[in-house]
Amino acid sequence: MRVMLLLVMMFQAPAMTRVPQFENDRAVSWKSVIPPHTESTLHRHDRFRTVIGIVGGDLTTMDAAGKKTVTHYETGKAYWQEPMPPGAMHKDVNDTGQTVALGGVDQEEGGAPV
Repeated sequence: MRVMLLLVMMFQAPAMTRVPQFENDRAVSWKSVIPPHTESTLHRHDRFRTVIGIVGGDLTTMDAAGKKTVTHYETGKAYWQEPMPPGAMHKDVNDTGQTVALGGVDQEEGGAPV
């Protein structure tokens, strides 16, 4: 039984991870690691935010209707992103063979600009 459990754990597909970095009354920061051939759940972004390429690469966003948009994140570069339109949702898809890692800072609503 232990051998089977070990084999299952060894061959599980890697999962996308999101690790909180800090949170205060002005901003929330996170780091996402997106392994090859993984995708997030459908979600939305309601705040202004900055995304930083920690390990750059191509990341596809796919909306609820299946429309795909590929964004190239350059390692070390920061990107400004506005809130999504009301009701819009998407999922992040890494359909490449490379891991992409991004850092982000979401501005809290009503928080003064930094």
